[in-house]
Amino acid sequence: MEWTLGTIIAANLIIVAGSILQMATGVSVGMIIVPFLAMISYTLVPAPIVFASLALTVMMAYRGRAHIDMENMPQIGMGMVLGIFAALYILQHIHIEYLGGVFGLLILCSVIMSLKVTSFSLKPKLNYFGGFIAGTMGAMAAVGGQVLALLFQHHPLESIKATLAFLYTIFSVVMLTVFYLFGAFSHSQMLSGLYMMPGFIIGFLIAPLWTQYFNPAFSKPAVLLMATLGAIILIVKSLPIQY
Repeated sequence: MEWTLGTIIAANLIIVAGSILQMATGVSVGMIIVPFLAMISYTLVPAPIVFASLALTVMMAYRGRAHIDMENMPQIGMGMVLGIFAALYILQHIHIEYLGGVFGLLILCSVIMSLKVTSFSLKPKLNYFGGFIAGTMGAMAAVGGQVLALLFQHHPLESIKATLAFLYTIFSVVMLTVFYLFGAFSHSQMLSGLYMMPGFIIGFLIAPLWTQYFNPAFSKPAVLLMATLGAIILIVKSLPIQY
């Protein structure tokens, strides 16, 4: 896509707002920002936004390194790697005009999981399966974080934040490497990611100043509704229109 000062500002404002809402509600930032970034351009999802988010996940993983859950990491990580290859295959065999619908459906799946999945215990089969779903959704539409959050929902908050940040850092590096080797991550997409990195850094730094004004009991449903509306708009825009 052609970057202008207006699109750079718009994309970074979306990311800053998404980062603040994630800190306030616990909803994965991908669910919040992907519908609106995709409205600017489908090319911003998934590789550029995943590359941009490394600025945030590396800092979070390093800061919380003592709280990372290493017991379930290998199984979930392996599932995520397999999910990357599944997503790459799908993305290479789907027409670009259908991407909006795909992104929208994946976001709706994340919303439904956020509302319906409440309790379970981590076991090897669930770890592999959950990692595969998170990897597939993350590599296709950058919305795998909500699946990971559900997997670790009963962990202490510091462990959740550190473990998810570490997992997504490793996932992002592997995904971008695989995509680059298969021609699905170009230098122009890397440049797009660099343009969006400031949004994650600024959002991370200023979020604590804003989260005190949010009531999770009301703000989380509002954010999920916003993600749902964005997903529906993407799906409608991707529908073939007969004249």
